[in-house]
Amino acid sequence: MPGRDDWMAVADTADSEEIRERILTGYKDGKPFTPYVPTVPLPSDIGSVLDFGCGLGRNFSYLKRTARSVAGFDLPPMIEQCRRHASEEIDFLSSAWPEVTARRFDLIFASLVLQHVEPEPLRTFLADFARMAPAVYLLTRTRTDFDENLLDLIAATGRFEAGECVDVDHDPVTHQLRVLGRTSFETARRAGDERHFEMLLRSK
Repeated sequence: MPGRDDWMAVADTADSEEIRERILTGYKDGKPFTPYVPTVPLPSDIGSVLDFGCGLGRNFSYLKRTARSVAGFDLPPMIEQCRRHASEEIDFLSSAWPEVTARRFDLIFASLVLQHVEPEPLRTFLADFARMAPAVYLLTRTRTDFDENLLDLIAATGRFEAGECVDVDHDPVTHQLRVLGRTSFETARRAGDERHFEMLLRSK
């Protein structure tokens, strides 16, 4: 089953092209390894942002235009791959979560990553997010790899207020997010398992 061990093995053994394909399905068929630009408004005047699950730095170019300081976190072998293959340098890269949680950010950016995290670590990360930043940008599939509803898990923490959710998919022409509709968080929780939503969570 996908999860930490699977991603550790990929980062340890695969070449950069294979890692890009695992991060962005369809990369080898021509999808550019470029960041998705959010369709939901982000907070203004972002001083610092954490790219959670940064992979090979796909989001770095966008985040450097959005915030004055950019940090990235991922598993140890993925951070090593990121240091070698990222096309952009950022201010701080780490695989040590305690080191990262000692910092504070204006925004945590989690794009297509939380859906791959095992249930207990996921709950811990969500609780940490609420302490570390006033806002979390989330792009995710509704159903995790471990057959849990991610939006239900967010609601169960009691630590966030969710704004409007945007139903999105990949636009094959622009290679950006295509908006399919907009709905409330509660309605999104009841959506189909394979739907993808963007949202901005505000920490309580």
